[in-house]
Amino acid sequence: MLPLARLLRFPQPSRPSVRPQFQTCAAVTRTPRYVHSASKPNISELLTTSEDEDVWIKRRPLPTTTSIKYTIPTDPYLLADKFQRMEREGKVDDAVAIVMQTKTACQSQVLWNLVIDAYAKKGRLSRALRASTEMRRRGFRPTQTTFTALLKACALCDGEKSLAMAESIYRSIEDANVEPSIIHVNTLLSVYQHKHKVQPILNIYNSLPANGPMAPTLTTYTILLSALRRELIMRIDELKNEPLEPSAQKGEKKIRVDRRSAHIKKNMRQVFDNLMLAWYSYADDAVRRIDSADADDTTPLHIDAHIVNIVLKSCHAVYGVNRALGRKGLKIAEQVYGMDKSLHAGGSEGTAQPPTSKENPTPLAARIRRSESRKPSESMSKFNTINIDTIDLVLELCKRDQEPTKAIRFWQSLEKHFAADLEPIQSNFTERIDKFRGQMPWNNKPTPKKD
Repeated sequence: MLPLARLLRFPQPSRPSVRPQFQTCAAVTRTPRYVHSASKPNISELLTTSEDEDVWIKRRPLPTTTSIKYTIPTDPYLLADKFQRMEREGKVDDAVAIVMQTKTACQSQVLWNLVIDAYAKKGRLSRALRASTEMRRRGFRPTQTTFTALLKACALCDGEKSLAMAESIYRSIEDANVEPSIIHVNTLLSVYQHKHKVQPILNIYNSLPANGPMAPTLTTYTILLSALRRELIMRIDELKNEPLEPSAQKGEKKIRVDRRSAHIKKNMRQVFDNLMLAWYSYADDAVRRIDSADADDTTPLHIDAHIVNIVLKSCHAVYGVNRALGRKGLKIAEQVYGMDKSLHAGGSEGTAQPPTSKENPTPLAARIRRSESRKPSESMSKFNTINIDTIDLVLELCKRDQEPTKAIRFWQSLEKHFAADLEPIQSNFTERIDKFRGQMPWNNKPTPKKD
Protein backbone atom coordinates (compact mmCIF):
# COMPACT_ATOMS: atom_id res chain seq x y z
CA MET A 1 0.00 0.00 0.00
CA LEU A 2 1.51 3.30 -1.09
CA PRO A 3 1.50 6.38 1.19
CA LEU A 4 -0.56 8.87 -0.77
CA ALA A 5 -0.34 11.79 1.63
CA ARG A 6 3.38 12.22 1.08
CA LEU A 7 2.69 13.37 -2.45
CA LEU A 8 0.00 15.89 -1.59
CA ARG A 9 1.87 19.19 -1.59
CA PHE A 10 -0.43 21.41 -3.57
CA PRO A 11 0.38 25.15 -3.75
CA GLN A 12 -2.30 27.58 -2.65
CA PRO A 13 -4.12 29.51 -5.41
CA SER A 14 -2.92 32.96 -6.27
CA ARG A 15 -6.32 34.41 -5.37
CA PRO A 16 -9.09 33.40 -2.97
CA SER A 17 -11.15 30.41 -4.03
CA VAL A 18 -14.33 29.00 -2.56
CA ARG A 19 -13.25 25.47 -3.39
CA PRO A 20 -11.43 23.41 -0.74
CA GLN A 21 -7.70 23.05 -1.25
CA PHE A 22 -5.44 20.15 -0.40
CA GLN A 23 -3.10 20.85 2.50
CA THR A 24 0.42 19.54 3.08
CA CYS A 25 0.34 16.48 5.29
CA ALA A 26 2.74 13.83 6.52
CA ALA A 27 2.23 10.08 6.63
CA VAL A 28 0.68 8.70 9.79
CA THR A 29 1.77 5.34 11.18
CA ARG A 30 -0.82 4.61 13.84
CA THR A 31 -4.54 4.01 14.08
CA PRO A 32 -6.38 7.23 13.20
CA ARG A 33 -7.14 9.37 16.23
CA TYR A 34 -8.57 12.84 15.89
CA VAL A 35 -7.44 15.64 18.17
CA HIS A 36 -9.87 18.45 18.79
CA SER A 37 -10.20 21.31 21.23
CA ALA A 38 -11.20 20.52 24.79
CA SER A 39 -14.40 22.51 24.32
CA LYS A 40 -15.87 19.73 22.18
CA PRO A 41 -17.37 17.00 24.40
CA ASN A 42 -17.24 13.31 23.57
CA ILE A 43 -20.29 11.25 22.70
CA SER A 44 -21.09 10.22 26.29
CA GLU A 45 -21.14 13.88 27.31
CA LEU A 46 -23.29 14.79 24.34
CA LEU A 47 -25.87 12.21 25.31
CA THR A 48 -26.12 13.30 28.95
CA THR A 49 -25.94 17.10 28.82
CA SER A 50 -29.01 19.10 29.68
CA GLU A 51 -31.13 20.81 27.07
CA ASP A 52 -29.59 24.20 27.83
CA GLU A 53 -26.00 22.92 27.55
CA ASP A 54 -26.56 20.90 24.40
CA VAL A 55 -25.29 22.84 21.38
CA TRP A 56 -25.00 19.83 19.08
CA ILE A 57 -28.46 18.37 18.60
CA LYS A 58 -32.06 19.22 19.31
CA ARG A 59 -33.45 17.31 22.28
CA ARG A 60 -36.55 15.70 20.84
CA PRO A 61 -37.98 12.64 22.58
CA LEU A 62 -38.77 9.55 20.59
CA PRO A 63 -42.42 9.01 19.61
CA THR A 64 -44.51 7.13 22.16
CA THR A 65 -47.93 7.08 20.50
CA THR A 66 -48.97 5.33 17.31
CA SER A 67 -51.28 6.55 14.57
CA ILE A 68 -53.43 3.41 14.88
CA LYS A 69 -53.67 0.52 17.34
CA TYR A 70 -51.21 -2.34 16.97
CA THR A 71 -50.74 -5.63 18.75
CA ILE A 72 -47.48 -5.53 20.70
CA PRO A 73 -45.45 -8.76 20.91
CA THR A 74 -43.86 -9.60 24.25
CA ASP A 75 -41.13 -11.81 22.81
CA PRO A 76 -37.90 -9.90 21.91
CA TYR A 77 -37.45 -11.84 18.67
CA LEU A 78 -41.05 -11.25 17.52
CA LEU A 79 -40.84 -7.58 18.50
CA ALA A 80 -37.68 -7.11 16.40
CA ASP A 81 -39.36 -8.89 13.49
CA LYS A 82 -42.45 -6.65 13.76
CA PHE A 83 -40.24 -3.55 13.85
CA GLN A 84 -38.49 -4.59 10.62
CA ARG A 85 -41.80 -5.24 8.85
CA MET A 86 -43.18 -1.87 9.88
CA GLU A 87 -39.98 -0.14 8.81
CA ARG A 88 -40.26 -1.68 5.35
CA GLU A 89 -43.79 -0.27 5.18
CA GLY A 90 -42.46 3.21 5.97
CA LYS A 91 -43.99 3.37 9.46
CA VAL A 92 -40.77 4.07 11.38
CA ASP A 93 -42.26 6.41 13.98
CA ASP A 94 -45.09 3.98 14.75
CA ALA A 95 -42.58 1.14 15.04
CA VAL A 96 -40.45 3.17 17.46
CA ALA A 97 -43.53 4.11 19.48
CA ILE A 98 -44.31 0.41 19.93
CA VAL A 99 -40.77 -0.17 21.18
CA MET A 100 -41.11 2.70 23.65
CA GLN A 101 -44.36 1.21 25.00
CA THR A 102 -42.88 -2.23 25.68
CA LYS A 103 -41.18 -3.30 28.87
CA THR A 104 -37.38 -3.53 28.97
CA ALA A 105 -37.61 -7.31 29.42
CA CYS A 106 -39.21 -7.54 25.96
CA GLN A 107 -36.41 -5.57 24.30
CA SER A 108 -32.88 -6.43 23.20
CA GLN A 109 -29.64 -4.99 21.82
CA VAL A 110 -30.68 -6.14 18.35
CA LEU A 111 -33.96 -4.26 18.58
CA TRP A 112 -32.36 -0.97 19.62
CA ASN A 113 -29.74 -1.29 16.89
CA LEU A 114 -32.61 -1.64 14.44
CA VAL A 115 -34.17 1.55 15.82
CA ILE A 116 -30.92 3.51 15.50
CA ASP A 117 -30.27 2.16 12.00
CA ALA A 118 -33.81 3.03 10.86
CA TYR A 119 -33.23 6.67 11.74
CA ALA A 120 -29.68 6.57 10.36
CA LYS A 121 -30.90 5.50 6.91
CA LYS A 122 -33.00 8.65 6.75
CA GLY A 123 -30.21 10.91 8.01
CA ARG A 124 -32.14 11.76 11.19
CA LEU A 125 -29.10 12.16 13.38
CA SER A 126 -30.82 13.71 16.40
CA ARG A 127 -33.30 10.84 16.58
CA ALA A 128 -30.55 8.25 16.14
CA LEU A 129 -28.58 9.79 19.00
CA ARG A 130 -31.68 9.94 21.15
CA ALA A 131 -32.34 6.27 20.44
CA SER A 132 -28.80 5.41 21.55
CA THR A 133 -29.46 7.30 24.79
CA GLU A 134 -32.65 5.30 25.38
CA MET A 135 -30.73 2.13 24.63
CA ARG A 136 -28.17 2.89 27.34
CA ARG A 137 -30.83 3.92 29.84
CA ARG A 138 -32.40 0.49 29.53
CA GLY A 139 -29.11 -1.23 30.30
CA PHE A 140 -28.19 -2.34 26.76
CA ARG A 141 -24.55 -1.74 25.92
CA PRO A 142 -23.70 -0.37 22.46
CA THR A 143 -22.17 -2.81 19.99
CA GLN A 144 -20.15 -2.44 16.80
CA THR A 145 -23.42 -2.24 14.89
CA THR A 146 -24.56 0.65 17.09
CA PHE A 147 -21.57 2.81 16.25
CA THR A 148 -21.75 1.92 12.56
CA ALA A 149 -25.37 3.11 12.46
CA LEU A 150 -24.54 6.35 14.31
CA LEU A 151 -21.70 7.12 11.90
CA LYS A 152 -24.02 6.37 8.98
CA ALA A 153 -26.50 8.87 10.38
CA CYS A 154 -23.75 11.50 10.46
CA ALA A 155 -22.88 10.78 6.82
CA LEU A 156 -26.46 11.25 5.65
CA CYS A 157 -27.22 14.26 7.84
CA ASP A 158 -26.86 17.73 6.34
CA GLY A 159 -26.40 19.46 9.68
CA GLU A 160 -23.38 21.68 10.26
CA LYS A 161 -22.31 19.75 13.36
CA SER A 162 -22.61 16.26 11.86
CA LEU A 163 -18.94 16.04 10.89
CA ALA A 164 -17.69 16.96 14.37
CA MET A 165 -20.26 14.57 15.83
CA ALA A 166 -18.96 11.73 13.63
CA GLU A 167 -15.39 12.33 14.82
CA SER A 168 -16.59 12.36 18.42
CA ILE A 169 -18.53 9.13 17.94
CA TYR A 170 -15.51 7.45 16.39
CA ARG A 171 -13.29 8.47 19.31
CA SER A 172 -15.81 7.05 21.77
CA ILE A 173 -15.79 3.52 20.29
CA GLU A 174 -12.86 2.31 22.38
CA ASP A 175 -14.17 4.18 25.43
CA ALA A 176 -17.29 2.00 25.22
CA ASN A 177 -15.11 -1.16 25.27
CA VAL A 178 -16.03 -1.91 21.67
CA GLU A 179 -13.31 -3.01 19.28
CA PRO A 180 -13.09 -0.68 16.25
CA SER A 181 -13.28 -2.39 12.87
CA ILE A 182 -12.53 -1.44 9.29
CA ILE A 183 -16.30 -1.02 8.88
CA HIS A 184 -16.21 1.89 11.34
CA VAL A 185 -13.26 3.40 9.48
CA ASN A 186 -15.05 3.11 6.15
CA THR A 187 -18.21 4.66 7.57
CA LEU A 188 -16.19 7.57 8.94
CA LEU A 189 -14.57 7.95 5.51
CA SER A 190 -18.03 8.12 3.97
CA VAL A 191 -18.83 11.01 6.33
CA TYR A 192 -15.79 12.92 5.05
CA GLN A 193 -16.74 12.04 1.48
CA HIS A 194 -20.26 13.45 1.90
CA LYS A 195 -18.78 16.60 3.44
CA HIS A 196 -16.24 16.90 0.58
CA LYS A 197 -13.19 16.61 2.88
CA VAL A 198 -10.43 14.92 0.89
CA GLN A 199 -7.44 15.46 3.13
CA PRO A 200 -8.82 13.59 6.18
CA ILE A 201 -9.62 10.64 3.90
CA LEU A 202 -6.00 10.54 2.76
CA ASN A 203 -4.72 10.85 6.31
CA ILE A 204 -6.83 7.93 7.51
CA TYR A 205 -5.91 5.81 4.50
CA ASN A 206 -2.21 6.33 5.21
CA SER A 207 -2.71 5.33 8.83
CA LEU A 208 -4.17 1.91 7.97
CA PRO A 209 -1.94 -1.19 8.12
CA ALA A 210 -1.17 -3.14 4.96
CA ASN A 211 -2.27 -6.45 6.47
CA GLY A 212 -4.73 -7.74 9.01
CA PRO A 213 -8.41 -7.02 9.73
CA MET A 214 -7.86 -3.23 9.64
CA ALA A 215 -6.28 -3.25 6.16
CA PRO A 216 -8.10 -1.23 3.44
CA THR A 217 -11.02 -2.99 1.78
CA LEU A 218 -12.77 -2.44 -1.53
CA THR A 219 -15.05 0.07 0.17
CA THR A 220 -12.02 2.00 1.44
CA TYR A 221 -10.54 2.30 -2.03
CA THR A 222 -13.91 3.15 -3.58
CA ILE A 223 -14.40 6.08 -1.19
CA LEU A 224 -10.81 7.23 -1.70
CA LEU A 225 -11.01 7.18 -5.50
CA SER A 226 -14.46 8.78 -5.53
CA ALA A 227 -13.23 11.66 -3.39
CA LEU A 228 -10.18 12.19 -5.62
CA ARG A 229 -12.32 12.04 -8.76
CA ARG A 230 -14.61 14.74 -7.41
CA GLU A 231 -11.61 16.92 -6.61
CA LEU A 232 -10.26 16.31 -10.11
CA ILE A 233 -13.56 17.40 -11.69
CA MET A 234 -13.48 20.57 -9.60
CA ARG A 235 -9.96 21.36 -10.84
CA ILE A 236 -10.96 20.73 -14.46
CA ASP A 237 -14.03 22.95 -14.12
CA GLU A 238 -11.86 25.63 -12.54
CA LEU A 239 -9.54 25.44 -15.54
CA LYS A 240 -12.40 25.64 -18.05
CA ASN A 241 -14.00 28.57 -16.24
CA GLU A 242 -10.78 30.54 -15.93
CA PRO A 243 -11.56 34.18 -16.90
CA LEU A 244 -9.87 35.65 -19.94
CA GLU A 245 -7.37 38.49 -19.89
CA PRO A 246 -9.30 41.75 -20.63
CA SER A 247 -6.81 42.80 -23.29
CA ALA A 248 -7.01 39.43 -24.95
CA GLN A 249 -10.78 39.62 -25.36
CA LYS A 250 -10.37 42.31 -28.00
CA GLY A 251 -8.34 40.09 -30.29
CA GLU A 252 -9.50 37.29 -32.54
CA LYS A 253 -8.02 34.63 -30.23
CA LYS A 254 -9.07 34.67 -26.60
CA ILE A 255 -6.31 33.24 -24.43
CA ARG A 256 -6.31 32.44 -20.75
CA VAL A 257 -4.06 34.09 -18.24
CA ASP A 258 -0.92 31.98 -18.61
CA ARG A 259 0.32 32.21 -15.07
CA ARG A 260 -2.98 31.38 -13.38
CA SER A 261 -3.75 28.69 -15.94
CA ALA A 262 -0.39 27.01 -15.34
CA HIS A 263 -1.07 27.05 -11.60
CA ILE A 264 -4.46 25.35 -12.01
CA LYS A 265 -3.03 22.80 -14.46
CA LYS A 266 -0.32 21.90 -11.95
CA ASN A 267 -2.92 21.33 -9.23
CA MET A 268 -5.04 19.27 -11.60
CA ARG A 269 -2.06 17.14 -12.55
CA GLN A 270 -1.20 16.50 -8.91
CA VAL A 271 -4.76 15.41 -8.12
CA PHE A 272 -4.77 13.08 -11.13
CA ASP A 273 -1.37 11.63 -10.18
CA ASN A 274 -2.69 10.84 -6.71
CA LEU A 275 -5.78 9.24 -8.19
CA MET A 276 -3.58 7.02 -10.33
CA LEU A 277 -1.40 6.25 -7.32
CA ALA A 278 -4.52 5.22 -5.38
CA TRP A 279 -5.56 2.94 -8.24
CA TYR A 280 -2.18 1.23 -8.53
CA SER A 281 -2.04 0.85 -4.76
CA TYR A 282 -5.40 -0.92 -4.96
CA ALA A 283 -4.24 -3.15 -7.82
CA ASP A 284 -0.97 -4.02 -6.03
CA ASP A 285 -2.89 -4.84 -2.85
CA ALA A 286 -5.26 -7.09 -4.80
CA VAL A 287 -2.37 -9.07 -6.32
CA ARG A 288 -0.49 -9.29 -3.03
CA ARG A 289 -3.54 -10.59 -1.19
CA ILE A 290 -4.00 -13.32 -3.78
CA ASP A 291 -0.50 -14.60 -3.04
CA SER A 292 -0.90 -14.33 0.74
CA ALA A 293 -4.51 -15.48 1.08
CA ASP A 294 -3.57 -18.23 3.53
CA ALA A 295 -0.97 -16.23 5.45
CA ASP A 296 -3.16 -13.83 7.46
CA ASP A 297 -6.71 -12.64 8.03
CA THR A 298 -6.53 -9.79 5.52
CA THR A 299 -9.77 -9.35 3.56
CA PRO A 300 -9.29 -10.25 -0.13
CA LEU A 301 -9.84 -7.53 -2.71
CA HIS A 302 -12.21 -8.04 -5.63
CA ILE A 303 -12.21 -6.29 -8.99
CA ASP A 304 -15.51 -4.45 -9.04
CA ALA A 305 -16.77 -2.69 -12.16
CA HIS A 306 -17.83 0.34 -10.12
CA ILE A 307 -14.32 1.16 -8.93
CA VAL A 308 -12.90 0.60 -12.44
CA ASN A 309 -15.54 2.93 -13.86
CA ILE A 310 -14.55 5.66 -11.40
CA VAL A 311 -11.01 5.66 -12.79
CA LEU A 312 -12.11 5.41 -16.42
CA LYS A 313 -14.51 8.34 -15.98
CA SER A 314 -11.65 10.34 -14.47
CA CYS A 315 -9.53 9.61 -17.53
CA HIS A 316 -12.35 10.72 -19.82
CA ALA A 317 -12.74 13.93 -17.83
CA VAL A 318 -9.07 14.85 -18.03
CA TYR A 319 -8.68 13.78 -21.68
CA GLY A 320 -10.10 17.07 -22.96
CA VAL A 321 -7.40 19.13 -21.24
CA ASN A 322 -4.51 16.66 -21.27
CA ARG A 323 -4.61 13.84 -23.80
CA ALA A 324 -1.54 12.08 -22.39
CA LEU A 325 -3.21 11.74 -18.98
CA GLY A 326 -6.53 10.63 -20.45
CA ARG A 327 -4.87 7.84 -22.45
CA LYS A 328 -3.84 6.18 -19.19
CA GLY A 329 -7.36 4.81 -19.07
CA LEU A 330 -6.41 2.43 -21.89
CA LYS A 331 -3.45 1.18 -19.82
CA ILE A 332 -5.79 0.47 -16.93
CA ALA A 333 -8.25 -1.34 -19.20
CA GLU A 334 -5.38 -3.49 -20.45
CA GLN A 335 -4.17 -4.15 -16.90
CA VAL A 336 -7.60 -5.23 -15.64
CA TYR A 337 -9.24 -6.87 -18.64
CA GLY A 338 -6.37 -7.41 -21.07
CA MET A 339 -5.83 -6.62 -24.73
CA ASP A 340 -5.30 -9.70 -26.85
CA LYS A 341 -1.92 -9.33 -28.56
CA SER A 342 -2.76 -12.07 -31.06
CA LEU A 343 -4.15 -9.22 -33.15
CA HIS A 344 -1.25 -7.29 -34.71
CA ALA A 345 -1.55 -3.99 -36.52
CA GLY A 346 0.70 -5.13 -39.32
CA GLY A 347 -1.42 -7.99 -40.58
CA SER A 348 -4.82 -9.62 -40.50
CA GLU A 349 -6.17 -11.63 -37.59
CA GLY A 350 -5.60 -14.91 -39.34
CA THR A 351 -1.91 -14.40 -40.13
CA ALA A 352 -0.81 -13.25 -36.65
CA GLN A 353 1.57 -15.45 -34.68
CA PRO A 354 0.50 -16.55 -31.17
CA PRO A 355 1.95 -14.15 -28.58
CA THR A 356 4.05 -15.36 -25.66
CA SER A 357 2.70 -15.35 -22.10
CA LYS A 358 4.94 -12.37 -21.37
CA GLU A 359 3.40 -10.40 -24.26
CA ASN A 360 -0.14 -11.49 -23.37
CA PRO A 361 -0.29 -11.83 -19.54
CA THR A 362 -3.43 -12.96 -17.72
CA PRO A 363 -5.56 -9.89 -16.94
CA LEU A 364 -5.81 -8.87 -13.30
CA ALA A 365 -9.57 -9.43 -13.09
CA ALA A 366 -9.25 -12.93 -14.60
CA ARG A 367 -6.44 -13.82 -12.23
CA ILE A 368 -8.40 -12.73 -9.16
CA ARG A 369 -11.53 -14.51 -10.37
CA ARG A 370 -9.52 -17.71 -10.83
CA SER A 371 -8.26 -17.39 -7.26
CA GLU A 372 -11.80 -16.78 -5.97
CA SER A 373 -13.13 -19.86 -7.77
CA ARG A 374 -10.83 -22.03 -5.67
CA LYS A 375 -12.32 -20.54 -2.49
CA PRO A 376 -15.88 -19.50 -3.29
CA SER A 377 -17.63 -17.24 -0.79
CA GLU A 378 -20.94 -15.42 -0.47
CA SER A 379 -19.25 -12.05 -1.06
CA MET A 380 -18.26 -13.04 -4.60
CA SER A 381 -21.84 -12.74 -5.85
CA LYS A 382 -22.03 -9.09 -4.73
CA PHE A 383 -19.50 -7.86 -7.28
CA ASN A 384 -19.69 -7.41 -11.04
CA THR A 385 -16.27 -7.71 -12.60
CA ILE A 386 -17.40 -5.84 -15.71
CA ASN A 387 -20.62 -4.21 -16.84
CA ILE A 388 -22.03 -2.37 -19.83
CA ASP A 389 -20.73 1.00 -18.60
CA THR A 390 -17.17 -0.34 -18.32
CA ILE A 391 -17.14 -1.56 -21.91
CA ASP A 392 -18.73 1.65 -23.13
CA LEU A 393 -16.10 3.79 -21.36
CA VAL A 394 -13.19 1.80 -22.81
CA LEU A 395 -14.56 1.74 -26.35
CA GLU A 396 -15.35 5.46 -26.22
CA LEU A 397 -11.80 6.16 -25.05
CA CYS A 398 -10.47 4.10 -27.98
CA LYS A 399 -12.67 6.14 -30.31
CA ARG A 400 -11.48 9.46 -28.89
CA ASP A 401 -7.87 8.36 -29.17
CA GLN A 402 -8.38 6.85 -32.65
CA GLU A 403 -7.22 3.40 -31.56
CA PRO A 404 -9.37 0.81 -33.36
CA THR A 405 -6.69 -1.84 -32.88
CA LYS A 406 -6.84 -1.51 -29.09
CA ALA A 407 -10.63 -1.62 -29.21
CA ILE A 408 -10.58 -4.96 -31.05
CA ARG A 409 -7.85 -6.33 -28.79
CA PHE A 410 -9.87 -5.35 -25.74
CA TRP A 411 -13.01 -6.97 -27.16
CA GLN A 412 -11.18 -10.20 -28.02
CA SER A 413 -9.76 -10.38 -24.50
CA LEU A 414 -13.28 -10.05 -23.10
CA GLU A 415 -14.47 -12.88 -25.33
CA LYS A 416 -11.57 -15.01 -24.13
CA HIS A 417 -11.57 -14.33 -20.37
CA PHE A 418 -15.02 -12.94 -19.57
CA ALA A 419 -17.38 -14.71 -21.96
CA ALA A 420 -20.05 -15.31 -19.29
CA ASP A 421 -20.13 -11.61 -18.34
CA LEU A 422 -20.13 -10.53 -21.98
CA GLU A 423 -22.90 -12.78 -23.28
CA PRO A 424 -25.95 -10.88 -21.89
CA ILE A 425 -24.73 -7.50 -23.17
CA GLN A 426 -22.77 -8.51 -26.28
CA SER A 427 -25.48 -7.45 -28.73
CA ASN A 428 -25.29 -3.85 -27.45
CA PHE A 429 -21.80 -3.47 -28.95
CA THR A 430 -22.01 -5.48 -32.18
CA GLU A 431 -22.41 -2.42 -34.39
CA ARG A 432 -19.59 -0.48 -32.70
CA ILE A 433 -17.18 -3.41 -32.87
CA ASP A 434 -17.95 -3.91 -36.57
CA LYS A 435 -17.21 -0.23 -37.13
CA PHE A 436 -13.86 -0.59 -35.34
CA ARG A 437 -13.05 -3.64 -37.48
CA GLY A 438 -13.72 -1.57 -40.59
CA GLN A 439 -11.10 0.95 -39.40
CA MET A 440 -8.35 -1.66 -39.01
CA PRO A 441 -5.12 -0.98 -40.99
CA TRP A 442 -5.52 -3.89 -43.41
CA ASN A 443 -8.99 -2.61 -44.38
CA ASN A 444 -7.58 0.79 -45.32
CA LYS A 445 -4.88 -0.41 -47.74
CA PRO A 446 -5.30 0.97 -51.29
CA THR A 447 -6.60 -1.51 -53.83
CA PRO A 448 -3.86 -2.35 -56.43
CA LYS A 449 -4.60 -1.08 -59.94
CA LYS A 450 -5.16 -3.61 -62.68
CA ASP A 451 -3.17 -3.34 -65.88
